[in-house]
Amino acid sequence: MWKELTEKDRERFLAFLAFPEKELLLSVLRKFSQREDLFLVGGAVRDFLLGKPIHDLDIAVKYDPEALQTFLAKALNYTSVPLSPEFGIFRLSKGAFTLDLTLYRGEDIKEDLRERDFTFNAIAIPLKALFEGPFRLYDPFGGEKDLREGLIRALGEKNIKDDPLRILRGYRFLAQGYGSLTSETRAIFRKHREGLRQVAPERISMELKYILLTPQSGFSFAEMQKDGVLEILFPEITPCIGLPQPSFHHLDVFKHELEALRQADILLINPGKHLSLEEEPHFLKEEDFILAVKLGSFFHDLGKGYTYGETEERITFYGHEKVGAELWEKRAKALRFKGEIIERVKRLILNHMRPCHLLREWEEGKLSLRAKRNLIKDQPNIYELWLVALADSLASKGPDKEPDYEEKLNAFFKELISFQKELERVEKRERLLTGKDLISLGFSPSPLFKKILEEIELKTLSGEIKTKDEAITYVMENYGAGFRGTEEKTT
Repeated sequence: MWKELTEKDRERFLAFLAFPEKELLLSVLRKFSQREDLFLVGGAVRDFLLGKPIHDLDIAVKYDPEALQTFLAKALNYTSVPLSPEFGIFRLSKGAFTLDLTLYRGEDIKEDLRERDFTFNAIAIPLKALFEGPFRLYDPFGGEKDLREGLIRALGEKNIKDDPLRILRGYRFLAQGYGSLTSETRAIFRKHREGLRQVAPERISMELKYILLTPQSGFSFAEMQKDGVLEILFPEITPCIGLPQPSFHHLDVFKHELEALRQADILLINPGKHLSLEEEPHFLKEEDFILAVKLGSFFHDLGKGYTYGETEERITFYGHEKVGAELWEKRAKALRFKGEIIERVKRLILNHMRPCHLLREWEEGKLSLRAKRNLIKDQPNIYELWLVALADSLASKGPDKEPDYEEKLNAFFKELISFQKELERVEKRERLLTGKDLISLGFSPSPLFKKILEEIELKTLSGEIKTKDEAITYVMENYGAGFRGTEEKTT
């Protein structure tokens, strides 16, 4: 149960601490080096054993964690974050770094560790061992061996039943590459998956976020579906399972959605490379961008399960974009996803078919400036839609798919990006005509003002109109008498 480590191990642990002002942190913690009840547990110990940087410290405390939190917050200038004071759980944070204090669950450290989720999270290092005496770890349940062998093993059925969120944590550790779930653990997950319905939605969405931010979210979602967990979280996917698709696809609707998520995982590891970008926009690595692309990729065809139809010629899913967007919005709100993420994913679902339709017009040289402008206005972050469209395409390998479809998509979106930049430059310049100019020409305010000004903007973009005089001439020739006649009728 106790394992003696070396002085080099102690040095390694201290070197792995990636906290800001590390020396101050260690100096403050050293003040408690004589207390026998303080143990480092959880992620810090796990990451140390794996040779990873330590960004979070979890300290199990037998007595009065609140008083310790108050002292540490002041000494370290950390922010106190309310977690569960009623259960003796307190958090301190500074930027991306956290220090958690938790009251023992039981009379001693062994009882506390027994109540945790997985064996590799039930290993402890005495706090005092960082500073003096032998450097050793306490591992009563074989967590180090499981960690070394790549096994994610639940400590017991009761532990999962008491907090079913631990089911999602298991799939999160799977996605993060800590190992494979043991067959016994998966059996426990299947048995108690219904308990997830009683878990606070904020806790579920947080675990889903952790999964989606890994490069293995598609794999983890697939494993959840095998164990019947994914349908507990997203019951809307059920009609998609086994639902056939037209011959552009080689997979049923649900398997296609999973494959699209897997392709998004791959694309987002190095998006600039897959999009052949000379310079990557900074937001391609931002959390919200990654979440929007992955959720948009997975749910883009959700509405197909509710719009399936067949004619003599083909399978149809008329209006599936709108239905899917509504289903996503309702479920995402129930799970308390952030409002901005809900809206971004909703836009992606609504617009995911438009690149396919516009690509045909673009190839034929018939794509209008107005159609391009409308897409950009409806989908401001065109890179999100670009990646979702690529993930969708890469997940489709049916006999009727063109072999160079992704190359065409990339070329089309590059032109859209260039057009968007030019549009932004035009919008930043002083307009050739404004609403006041139209009034000065004798027109009465009307909703048609917007149409006229948009036309002037598009013709400026195309180079057909270059000066204010040319803009006035165009308006008078095309809207002079007719515009006034429309106004008279409406009044």
